[in-house]
Amino acid sequence: MANDTVTDRPQGPAEGGGHGGEPGDPVGGGDGPTAGDLVRIGFSSPGPGPDSDSKSHPDSNPDSNLNAESESGSDSDAGSRRNPVVRAAVAVGRTFVRDMVVFFSVPVREVRTKKLMAIPATVLCVLTIGVLWILEMNRPGGLAFVIDIAGVRQGEPIWQLLPQLPLSLFAPAPDLPAWGAMAQVLIAFGIAECWLGWKKMIAIAMITSAVTSMAARLMVYASNWLHIGTPQIDNFQVDTGPSVAVVSLLIYLALRLRTYWVVALTAVSMGGEAAILPNLAGREHLVAISLGIVTYFLLDKWWPAWRRRRIERATAD
Repeated sequence: MANDTVTDRPQGPAEGGGHGGEPGDPVGGGDGPTAGDLVRIGFSSPGPGPDSDSKSHPDSNPDSNLNAESESGSDSDAGSRRNPVVRAAVAVGRTFVRDMVVFFSVPVREVRTKKLMAIPATVLCVLTIGVLWILEMNRPGGLAFVIDIAGVRQGEPIWQLLPQLPLSLFAPAPDLPAWGAMAQVLIAFGIAECWLGWKKMIAIAMITSAVTSMAARLMVYASNWLHIGTPQIDNFQVDTGPSVAVVSLLIYLALRLRTYWVVALTAVSMGGEAAILPNLAGREHLVAISLGIVTYFLLDKWWPAWRRRRIERATAD
């Protein structure tokens, strides 16, 4: 019974009757002899023969098999831990997954809860690209109209170029499909809007597009004066599309969130494009990467530090 005092009196099978445990115990409960007791009193486990040696028959000793398997498993685990290539690959994979989870966490949550109402400015930008594309394709004189209001050319006068800058962000590039521009804006602008808000997202995109066009104009001047920069034919190319704003927003947001895999993938892809296709668009993408980095330092480093010093001086006075 449970309240009996434990004594030194041995309890053999005769007292327990072979069924000393509770119902449902597979081997008769804890009062019966154990395997270690049987070995100590001279009983041997069944084997292939009376004279068989446990060393010659490894299957007869399951404990040795378990020990061997555990030792081999521990050796393999230790080997994988000691292998620097495996450790480096695991570390890289973990950082990549971490960056992707951080970068997409808020946009996925916002879109799941609010649907398209989470990115109203992005939807409006996509619709603007679609309207300009329809005007280019389906109305007589539509292409000339879109070029007049949004088709930036570096060779035209500056007073004619400035009014075209805002809509040049949404006019599809002539050498790329419109659905590609709409997909870029939907993904990049949507992620930025969920993290930054629509006002900051639009401001960064507009300013980046305008500054990039001005930088392209400087490259054209450098080509005329110093014989470096863009070729002369770039003076007459239509410079439109949202790609520079997309690149700048991705770089800025990735630096802000410290998701350096996104920074690396964006920079490498744009740098590879500029190396393979050394045209005006490729050079503008490199400028957009630089603008994303500058925007990060201006908005997230220098501006907060300046405000903090200003508050400290005001409180000290």
